[in-house]
Amino acid sequence: MKTQIYIHSSSCISAQHTFANPAWHDNVLKPENNIYKCVEPDYTNIIDSAFIRRMNRLQKFGLSTAISSLQRVNKAIDAVIFATGRGCIDSTCKFLERMFNREGLPVNPAVFIQSTHNTIAAQTAIYLKSKAYNTTITDNQLPFELALDNALICLHDNDFENILLGACDEITPQLLDILDRISKFGKPEIYGEGGACFILSTDSTDSIAEIKYFNSVPADEAAATVGILSAEYAVDYIFTAGKRKYAEDIPHIRYTDYFGNFPTSAACGFWLAVDCLNSRNPAISRAGNILLVAENRQGAAFVTAVGK
Repeated sequence: MKTQIYIHSSSCISAQHTFANPAWHDNVLKPENNIYKCVEPDYTNIIDSAFIRRMNRLQKFGLSTAISSLQRVNKAIDAVIFATGRGCIDSTCKFLERMFNREGLPVNPAVFIQSTHNTIAAQTAIYLKSKAYNTTITDNQLPFELALDNALICLHDNDFENILLGACDEITPQLLDILDRISKFGKPEIYGEGGACFILSTDSTDSIAEIKYFNSVPADEAAATVGILSAEYAVDYIFTAGKRKYAEDIPHIRYTDYFGNFPTSAACGFWLAVDCLNSRNPAISRAGNILLVAENRQGAAFVTAVGK
């Protein structure tokens, strides 16, 4: 890391009671029918009612976590960066259904406008009245890691000091039907949904964690890289999305056991790591450094080290 990057706040809406609830781990929920559905807050306590009426569910995930993150810091935001794998899939399905039912005749464009992937970052910027750098990273496997990479580049190489980094995805009945149809061997994964936001900064004052290392490596080099980093940073836990063991002598935590599988589940895993560094989560002992490892099917792995 050429520049030290600090995390100043984090917020998460997930299948657990994680939103604005430090004691969420006292009541860990299990999936129902292989699905982790979000425990959603009362949005009227967070977002202005005039905005809520025009927002879809995924926009509420993103904006609520963004507002919550910003409430904990007093910083001007230089960039809004969001990651999503599938975008506002519910609005997309509604738009396509209306087109089909109208047999090609014009339909109300509002649902189409809300269906675009960048609507989450755009709506957040509009609500915050931000004219700063605004972008959306879309990928079906590692969108959050790519968005984090973009945020770090901005903090390293540009005159950015504070960045709002977020990620979110949702699950819908239509999407579940598609995913179940294409699941290997006819056995569906434990699907999930959720959103998380973070304030990243080059300023260490009042920070709650630090990103000590971030890099992508070929998947066949991931184990060796984890071994080197584990020794260098005295890693206490390794967080992953799968069953693969990277180091036999270090405890592994699968964040998907809390949140389920979805393209941006790593954002919730990242939030969990930050939470564990700052709370008394009984799932793990007090940690000083945590390593997150995420792989895609193309043979790339992102390795991130966060610590106090």
